[in-house]
Amino acid sequence: MKIFIRSLLLFLVSTPLVSADTTIELNSDPGDYIGQGQTYNYDDSNADIRYSRNYDNGITVNIGNLAGDPFFWWALNLAAPANGEIQLGVYSGAERVPFQSFENPGLSFTGNGRGCNTLTGSFDVYEVAYDGGRNVTALSASFEQHCEGNTPALRGEIVFNTIPPVGVSAIGMAPYNVVCKNRSTGQKIARNLSESFVDCKKLGLNIQPGDDVQVRIRGIAEQ
Repeated sequence: MKIFIRSLLLFLVSTPLVSADTTIELNSDPGDYIGQGQTYNYDDSNADIRYSRNYDNGITVNIGNLAGDPFFWWALNLAAPANGEIQLGVYSGAERVPFQSFENPGLSFTGNGRGCNTLTGSFDVYEVAYDGGRNVTALSASFEQHCEGNTPALRGEIVFNTIPPVGVSAIGMAPYNVVCKNRSTGQKIARNLSESFVDCKKLGLNIQPGDDVQVRIRGIAEQ
């Protein structure tokens, strides 16, 4: 039985200060050549993680010194189409960096002597920031990569120097409408969604530390 809930679920939050920590999560399907079907989690406590520009005007993330082993490493390369600078958005139809077509984005996750000859994939950029020298100062992104056109995938999420997710969980509810509002700036975003957790930042709400954010969800209780 499903019961319609007419009242709104209200959640108010003030965002904390920006964290400089990095978190990287990798999930490899069975049969994926790169990740070998394993799950990996890294942060500043167990890896040396560095960000730089690549030759395609994109972003390179180098993950090294894993488990104290200097020969164990990973590298992620992202590139926007037409040698553009990576900005917020969804980059679909990605091909292997640096051999991608001019009009397509580039992607490559390699490491420990393993890499794709060809690949298909995509990546989403939820937040990115640069300093005056165009060096990466913040990044929140996810990616999915398939080697040689195969079905098994390597998926990853990277969060660097960004404000944590701002939203609300709707466990036990099937949501269908969410309204995110930054009451400090007046920006408001309304969406029809079905996810049980809503992150207003990923929906495009601009948030700075100390802002007052309101999240409202309308949904149906599940029984």
